Amino acid sequence: MSKSILIAGASGALGFKLLKDFKSRGFKIRALTHSEEGLEKLKGEVKDIHYLDASEDKGKLEGITRDMDYVVSALGKSISLFHPDSDTFYESNYKANSHLLEDAKKYRVKKFIYVSMMGADTASEYKIPGTHRKTEKEIQNSGLNYSIIRPVGFYSGLHDLIIMAKKKMIPLVGDGKAKTNSIFHGDLANFISNNFTELPEILEIGGPKIHTREEMAVMIQEKIGGKIIKVPESIAKSGSEVPKLFAKENLGHKLDYFSYIMSNDMIGQSRGSLTFKEYLNQIDLENIG
Repeated sequence: MSKSILIAGASGALGFKLLKDFKSRGFKIRALTHSEEGLEKLKGEVKDIHYLDASEDKGKLEGITRDMDYVVSALGKSISLFHPDSDTFYESNYKANSHLLEDAKKYRVKKFIYVSMMGADTASEYKIPGTHRKTEKEIQNSGLNYSIIRPVGFYSGLHDLIIMAKKKMIPLVGDGKAKTNSIFHGDLANFISNNFTELPEILEIGGPKIHTREEMAVMIQEKIGGKIIKVPESIAKSGSEVPKLFAKENLGHKLDYFSYIMSNDMIGQSRGSLTFKEYLNQIDLENIG
């Protein structure tokens, strides 16, 4: 008898790769997406699809984990400065996952795997990691077998810098010396699907190489061009250095967290094989921005 898994956030970059990986392993797949575009994307991959707006009543999620052995949630609001949407971080990062967890408890899934973010515990005063931390606490108190995965950040999360490089400016918050080992989302999906039954309760995970933020900016510059501009953290939070780029966005929480991650070390256990330079060389830059 094949195992079954619900993948929440299945139309996102990580969720979609998780879906493909678990599907290739013979799992019975159920997918949850919060976007209409995601619904169309999933139709070619899986038949059992649920579409639900993050702000909708939790009653519409009732029974979504019935007959599921496992749940992997990659639900969460985009932190891109260029990605406008109507849902709040509370709705996407906490409320939707809280409802999902409640259903998983009711139907006693064997394991609940949640993709959070590094900083959820140490930077919870910021809105974005704070909502993830709120979800983490509920999972830890749920009585379910669980794993919380905290990636340091995805290569795709640096697409904002690629977009800005196309506009001839690559901002660095602070001195650019903060270090990170961001990871390719495909490597993370592969790691989760390979090890889902043995994953620890909490794992902070990154990619194969550690770079300073300045080194990563230089790689983007070498690929695309643009001028690297160092912005004092206090100015970056106000957004006053980039008003023309972001004038139409409600950026408060995103700018705060962008400033935090750009000026603090974010290093997790090394996993995966694709380096950031290799990632830049393989992506279609025309489709970014």
